[in-house]
Amino acid sequence: MSVYLRRNFLLSFLASFISLFGSKLLMISYAAYVFKESGSATLSAIVFAADWIANLFVGIFAAQYIDRQNAKTLLIKLNVAAALITLLFLAFLAPGMFVGAVILVFVRSLLKSAVSNARVKALVQFFDERETDLYSPVFNSSLPLALALAGAAGVFILKFIGFTAVVWIDASAFVVAAVLTVFVQPHSARLEDSLAAARAAGRRGSLSGARDALALMARKETIGTAVFYIVLSVTAFQATYESLITVIPQVWFHWGESGTALFFTFESVSIMAGIFLYQFFSRRELITAANGNAVNLVAVTAATLCYLAMPAARGNLYLCVALFSVMVLCGEVVWVHQFKLMIAHTPDAQVSSVVGVQTAIGYSLMAVFAFVFARGMDGIGVARSVYADIALVVVLVGGWELLLRGRLRRRDAAHPAPSLPVPDDVRTAN
Repeated sequence: MSVYLRRNFLLSFLASFISLFGSKLLMISYAAYVFKESGSATLSAIVFAADWIANLFVGIFAAQYIDRQNAKTLLIKLNVAAALITLLFLAFLAPGMFVGAVILVFVRSLLKSAVSNARVKALVQFFDERETDLYSPVFNSSLPLALALAGAAGVFILKFIGFTAVVWIDASAFVVAAVLTVFVQPHSARLEDSLAAARAAGRRGSLSGARDALALMARKETIGTAVFYIVLSVTAFQATYESLITVIPQVWFHWGESGTALFFTFESVSIMAGIFLYQFFSRRELITAANGNAVNLVAVTAATLCYLAMPAARGNLYLCVALFSVMVLCGEVVWVHQFKLMIAHTPDAQVSSVVGVQTAIGYSLMAVFAFVFARGMDGIGVARSVYADIALVVVLVGGWELLLRGRLRRRDAAHPAPSLPVPDDVRTAN
């Protein structure tokens, strides 16, 4: 890897990570503050829901616009706008300003979602095809990694310094991300091709990009499967365990904010370990097209079993953290593997649209899962909520795999492989 390439990747990755860290820091800190003051997992989940549901609007209505833009310019503008909006939060720090604060979280999340789509578009404008395939798993992992580190940092800042400091750090992160992006040099040929392909059809309806993306997912099993498992990862796993780790440190172990920060810290470590392991085996061609589905199913199964066992570790903090860490690691392997496949099989001109629809579906359902799971913890208890979630995972994965295999069998039956011609010497001998 050349010095130029390392510099370009490092700058773009750091800008992406810092921007996402800033977008998550305030949201997680505010959710922790609400739970601490009210003791309600439901109110805390509303904060997460306001953040996640914003992705629905950007993914459906704005992704096609993002596909036609220069990602570098767009990222700079969006990060500066997010910094200015964040500073408005200083007027909503009083406990009685909850409704206004949630509305502001939603507005910030619209910008954050646009940043997420633009940074994915940057993958096909900053690098060539080989580099995009190489970097996409690591680049995309900046999102869950930023979420985990923001959780750990936010809880400590909130406890020892105060919420005002969270707001200023959050706004500064967006400014730093914008400055770093200024120094990124896009891949000129790939940038021109990407813009030309996206703009070739001219201006179309706001929903046309989403419709085309859904048609592509339905037509290509690889993209459809990737979207399914990414959505599964952020709903049945991430949405529920993010809600869970704001509750169990206090309910199970009476550790308060320190316990929540502990789980977020181990989440970040596990995400990094998952990225490293996947890249290690992938670079050595030990994860290939032939065994990729098996690797995916093994990772999903391992994550499910660890999640299932967590209620049994209620009396043992070390075992609970260990099970949680393995679950996150396996979930990260599923995430990066499927994201890599989705980017690799999606035309450059539709990258933002496909990712936008996937994000809209995933994070809208993430809001629903988090809210329902939180209500379940408040109503039927933590353990039963976990068991219900795992039962849903089994049904969804089993149903999807059966549906996919049935579709492939019908396709093979409708289009059988042509028989090979018999050589002349064999016909003569017979």
